[in-house]
Amino acid sequence: MFSVVAVHNAFQDALVQDKDVGIKNYVLAYQELCKFCSHLGGLFSFVVNDLEAKIGCLNKLVTEDEQHFSTVHSMLIHEISNKLVFSGCSGSVTLLRLHRGLEFIILFMSKLLQLQPNDSTKRSAKEAYSQTLAKHHTWLIRNGAMFAMNFLPSQRILYNQTIGDTALEETLNTMPEMISKASMVHERVNNLLSDFEILNLP
Repeated sequence: MFSVVAVHNAFQDALVQDKDVGIKNYVLAYQELCKFCSHLGGLFSFVVNDLEAKIGCLNKLVTEDEQHFSTVHSMLIHEISNKLVFSGCSGSVTLLRLHRGLEFIILFMSKLLQLQPNDSTKRSAKEAYSQTLAKHHTWLIRNGAMFAMNFLPSQRILYNQTIGDTALEETLNTMPEMISKASMVHERVNNLLSDFEILNLP
């Protein structure tokens, strides 16, 4: 099952120095978030597969060259100075794609907290998607994503599917703090990508 606490702890540990983000813990948090996405229905499987491929790319880079890929800042300096940004497995571009996905997940989870147990989650998902990922997707992908969101269940059922019945209340009490940590990480990554002129790549 998806663990809000595990995401919270990984994102908290990813906050290194004053403005940097540790890639290893960023990946750990995202691996857990993939579990959440995998419970959104079979039509979201293509999203999860794409996220897992990108996570695998970052993991490979960290494993093979931890010196240059320990943090986002060190990775950007290394790839830009060595003209690796547009290489086959570019950490910078991979991070950019994950970064955009994280914005959607943060906004969607924030909207979920505002719903009542029997409220449908599809409107919240569509609103979050329209404000985030939709801006970077083609017409075909946007329509496919919107169609898939029509099958999302109520808030209560979604929580039961992703978190489970055990300690649900305690877990949900941790969710606002987890979202806060995720937002802090997202802001730092956003600033770094912007500083190195990566943020607006297509």
